[in-house]
Amino acid sequence: MIFENMIKQRYEGGCTTVVVGKNASKTGRVIVGHNEDDGKSLVMLHTLPRVENEPGSTIKFGDSEQEFPLPETCLACYWSEVRRLGGISFGDCLFNECGVIVVTNSAGNNHFTEEEKASCTMGYALRWLIGRSARTARKGLELLISLVEKYGYFSSRIYNIADKDECWSCQIVGHRVVAKRIPDDAIYFIPNWLTIHQLEPSDKVNFYYTPDVVENAINNGWYTPAVPGDYSDFDFADVYRNYDSEGSRGPRDRNGWAILGFDDGKMRRFCETAERKYGVDDFKALLRTHYEGRPEANNTDYEVNPHQKENSPYTICGPTTVESTVVEFADEPELTIMWRAWQQPCTNPYVPFYLAKPVIPPDYHWMNGEEAERTHFDPSERDFAYNYSTAYWKYRTLIWLTELDYKYCHKFLEPAIAKYESKLTEKRASIAAEYRRLAETDKVLAKDYLAMCSVEAALDAENWAVTMTQKIGEQKHRDNNFKDPQ
Repeated sequence: MIFENMIKQRYEGGCTTVVVGKNASKTGRVIVGHNEDDGKSLVMLHTLPRVENEPGSTIKFGDSEQEFPLPETCLACYWSEVRRLGGISFGDCLFNECGVIVVTNSAGNNHFTEEEKASCTMGYALRWLIGRSARTARKGLELLISLVEKYGYFSSRIYNIADKDECWSCQIVGHRVVAKRIPDDAIYFIPNWLTIHQLEPSDKVNFYYTPDVVENAINNGWYTPAVPGDYSDFDFADVYRNYDSEGSRGPRDRNGWAILGFDDGKMRRFCETAERKYGVDDFKALLRTHYEGRPEANNTDYEVNPHQKENSPYTICGPTTVESTVVEFADEPELTIMWRAWQQPCTNPYVPFYLAKPVIPPDYHWMNGEEAERTHFDPSERDFAYNYSTAYWKYRTLIWLTELDYKYCHKFLEPAIAKYESKLTEKRASIAAEYRRLAETDKVLAKDYLAMCSVEAALDAENWAVTMTQKIGEQKHRDNNFKDPQ
């Protein structure tokens, strides 16, 4: 079994998740945004088909010897596979045909006894089983609770499970879960630490905690109630964290909340009541930020690269960001869009993938989903070799070019991305109208049409990345005053 060794200090890097409840959303539905940050990794985007399993079937993954029961039906889904030499348990995102998405964040370094570590046998399986079987966010929560409390999770992690109507923040330490539903009128932003504080035993609808979460803390000496028998002063995030929480709030916490409109010095808050409605563009801007215009921006007019430098604040759009996703749920599930940007989203556009029928161009991966599942924990070194025939390496080439001179490249990229995304947004209305027209007589044909739109958008964005690489390179060549003899 592989166990994630977590550092002995508050983790300031890692992933970022932002969620707005449906009553505080411009769409009238939940919106989810997520930056996945994983060093020394790359990403392939797959689609996995619906599969019917024989009763009693089990599955085992490369990070554990434990066999887990398979659901009767594995749902079709988009699968963002974070691939790393030696395998990685904690990076992948799954978004299934029922409109349930699973994204996760590290929870930092929290209390784990050696005895409990030894008894935890679940890692990668948790996200996979939820993503492949949960038909609603609440069903995903119920499955998470049953699996974690039975098998134990060999990390400390935050699972964010959402559908169009609700999102649950599930905060896990070993065999224990504390989960809270994000209120419909709230905005939720989480860096990489526990953020659920007081338990809410009277709320059986919007809150859950493993029954022995307090007793376990008392028995291990992590918590002593001020008044014996009175646990009203129990603070889950404070009790279970294994680091000093009185230091600085961390750059993502300070700046992320400020960008959302809350800059009051609170630390490790769970959510805030929204004072305005948030939309997809708000989330894209947040996930692209290097704290521009704020005191902690580690650049002045991009005189230095805005991504992380040694001893500089870790930005939300940072050097280890491997993909960025914003899910815009729709009343008609087929019209739900997964907006996705490769790697650092400041350098390329968010591309729409419709939920109606998960399908992607073949060059968005370099092996099929079945082979990727089989080799996820035993990838070949060849998987990491530069290959310009794939979408991943075309985007990465543009990003590498930008990293060489961010200020120079940014003046081309920022307006080009804005123009490109504006056209995508304008096109959505006509796509939705055509889908509805087709669906009146042939729902299958209508779904095929949306699948075609997803593929066309993905291929066009890939061509955009190649064109921008050429445009910037040629302009830099001319600016260097080289007289082309042609």
